[in-house]
Amino acid sequence: MPDAGRLPRYPFAFRGDHLAPELAESVVHRPIQRVRTNTGTDAWLVTGHELVRSVLRDRRFSLTLTSDPWMPRQDPLIPPLSVTDIRTQCENAGLLQDLFQGVGPHQRYLTPGRVREIAGGLLDTFLAGEQPGDLMDGFIMPLSRALTMELLGLDPEGCPDNAELFNIFRTGPESMQGVPESWNLALTWMLGRLPGLRASGAGLLGRLITLSDASGVLSEEEVADLFVFLLISQFGNPATFLGAATVGLMQHPEVTARLRKDPGLLPRAVDELLRWTVFLGDALPRNAREDVLLGGVLVREGDLVLVSTDAANRDPRVFPDPHRLDIDREPGPHLRFSDGRHRCPGGPVARMQAAETLRVLLGRTADLRLAVPADAIEWHRYYAVTLPVAVPVHWTLPGAAVPGPDGGTLTP
Repeated sequence: MPDAGRLPRYPFAFRGDHLAPELAESVVHRPIQRVRTNTGTDAWLVTGHELVRSVLRDRRFSLTLTSDPWMPRQDPLIPPLSVTDIRTQCENAGLLQDLFQGVGPHQRYLTPGRVREIAGGLLDTFLAGEQPGDLMDGFIMPLSRALTMELLGLDPEGCPDNAELFNIFRTGPESMQGVPESWNLALTWMLGRLPGLRASGAGLLGRLITLSDASGVLSEEEVADLFVFLLISQFGNPATFLGAATVGLMQHPEVTARLRKDPGLLPRAVDELLRWTVFLGDALPRNAREDVLLGGVLVREGDLVLVSTDAANRDPRVFPDPHRLDIDREPGPHLRFSDGRHRCPGGPVARMQAAETLRVLLGRTADLRLAVPADAIEWHRYYAVTLPVAVPVHWTLPGAAVPGPDGGTLTP
């Protein structure tokens, strides 16, 4: 265990296409260790798959307590109960079942065909532009926004821009500056959308507001607060995954070649990419409700526990050769959508969006490659999720000559 005076600072890195070396080393040799957080507070960092799953399933480790201002925390900004206790809030208002169904495998608000239609239109516009183009700004971010609005049933008019929405994900030293303002801006906009949602009943939010009005449990502002959380969550998931996944895939041209040749491999490839990509810019926090023996160490009541699902997804005890992107890997128990009571219910719709988007992206290009070395890609620092600042790319359209590895050309 490191000396208390020289505890490693966490988070270690912010890239979505490579696990930080410190996390890779920790998951093998120190699956639970002490670290120092963005607030200067000491915490337990849990990286081993078995221990991570244990913490996520054990109700002695509380997410709700992270909203207590007297508890140690990883970031200066205290998360509100509307974020940390959303499940209880939805249960009390009779919304939980419909929320889960609305992002589940049989949801009816966003079909695979509609994802392909939206993605195809945006991609055609992007591919008609100059090269190199920024895949993040020109395709991934507008696509994530459009899919979110469609799923939730929101009219995007007047919605805060992408940068403003993603500012809500800010963590670390700057989280006190701008995050409350960005949340309040989104909240004000959402309050103005509620009458339209009531009238139209459109999308998932139209269904939820009808149920909420019938129960009378939530105030107007509480409903808007809940809906802002769903907006940010639904927007952040595809943007984060597609940013890291496309950067990763372009470093593995042999994988993209197989997927272009056999799109039937896409669901399996998406599952492997969900395991392999690094999603979190920090960790999933919990506070101990009581003393707990975890991995041979005593976690005291109130202690802050940081769970790295990204590290757990690279545990060699569960995933052989874990740092290899292997679409032939047998599907395993990765923790991309967390586990236990707070497991993300949106896994099915996230998988579908990812598979259909990659189907369109790979199907409408004969070649897609980074315009800069992968190590030159800049990633946002101190965000709750990993996100490239820009992904400059070159592409070749089907039927054109594809650049070969030796500087020549290949005919697709």
